[in-house]
Amino acid sequence: MNLPIETLRGLACLLLVLYHVIGADASLGLRVEDGPVRWLNDGLAYLRMPLFTFLSGLVYGLRPFAGNSRAFLVGKVRRLLIPMLFVGTLFAVLQALIPGTNSAVGPWYLLHIRPVAHFWFLESLFWVFLVIWLLERWNLIREVKGYLLALTLACALYLTVRGWFMLGIEGAIYLMPYFLFGLAFSRFPLKPYLTSAWVRWGLLMLAAVAVISMGMPVSNPDRRTVAMLAVGMSLCMLSLSLVRVVPGLAAIGRHSYAIYLFHVFFTAAVRIALNLVHIKLLPIDILLGLAIGLAGPIVLDRIASRFKWPALLLLGKALKTGKATSR
Repeated sequence: MNLPIETLRGLACLLLVLYHVIGADASLGLRVEDGPVRWLNDGLAYLRMPLFTFLSGLVYGLRPFAGNSRAFLVGKVRRLLIPMLFVGTLFAVLQALIPGTNSAVGPWYLLHIRPVAHFWFLESLFWVFLVIWLLERWNLIREVKGYLLALTLACALYLTVRGWFMLGIEGAIYLMPYFLFGLAFSRFPLKPYLTSAWVRWGLLMLAAVAVISMGMPVSNPDRRTVAMLAVGMSLCMLSLSLVRVVPGLAAIGRHSYAIYLFHVFFTAAVRIALNLVHIKLLPIDILLGLAIGLAGPIVLDRIASRFKWPALLLLGKALKTGKATSR
C-alpha cells in the first residue's frame, strides 16, 4: 500500500464529494448562487478531476499491462463498465422516482449511450485504458520519445476535438493528457525533480498565472483550454511534490472507488432529509453532506466486498470464491 498516493486519493475524494454537496452550479446540490462557498467550489475545478485522472495514470504505471490482453481488457470491463451499467442505471431510476432530486436522466433509450451523471468518468476511463492497451502492445510509450509523442498528440486532441459526447468519447479526450501525465511519474525517474523548492514555486506561479488569465472561477469553466491544462498539470505535480501521509485521508483513499460510485446517493439523501425537517443552515448542510457522503460509501464498500455478486455488480471486484478482490 502506497500511503502518499492513498492520501492524495483521499484528498481527491474530499474535493469530489464537496463539489456534489455544494453543486456544480446554482441549480444543483445546495443551490448556492454566490459568495465564498460558490467561489471555492468553482475554483477547485482546476484540481478535482485532473487529480483523480493523474492518480489513475500514476497507479496504472505501478502495475502496467503485462502482456495478457484478455486478462487486461476483461478486468477493465469488469472494474469499470459493470458498475457503470448497474450503479449508473440504479442512480437514473432513483432520480426518476424520488421527489426532491435536482435533475432527471433522459431520454431512457439513450441511457449510458449518453453518459449518466458522474458515471461518465468510468465510461471515458475505459476508452483511455483501451488506447493505453494498444500503445503498450505496440511498445509505443515504453521509451521517452514515444511517450512524449503520445502526450503531445493527446494534448492536441484535448485542445481541438469537441462534440463527441456520446459513449464518453469526449470525456476520454479530456482525461487522456492527465492520465498519461500521471503515468510519467511512475514510469520515468521524474519525482526527484519535484523536491526542489524552485520547481515547486515555479509550478505554483504557473498555476497562478493560468488561473488569473482565465479570470475569476466560474461554474463549469471551459476545461479544454491551454490555461486549464497548464493549471491542472501544475497543481497535480505540486500535490505530488508536497504530499505527506495523512492517516485519515489515506483511510478515505483506500475506498476511493466506492466513494466515487456512491457518494451522490448519500449526499442527495442528506440534502432531501434536511429539507424535509426544514434545516437550511449552509454549514450544517455542507458538513453533514460531506461526512455522510464519505462514510456511507465506505460502509457500503466493506459490506458489499464480503459477498461475491454485490462485490461484482456494485464495485467491479472479481467474482471469486471467498472474499472478493478488486484485481
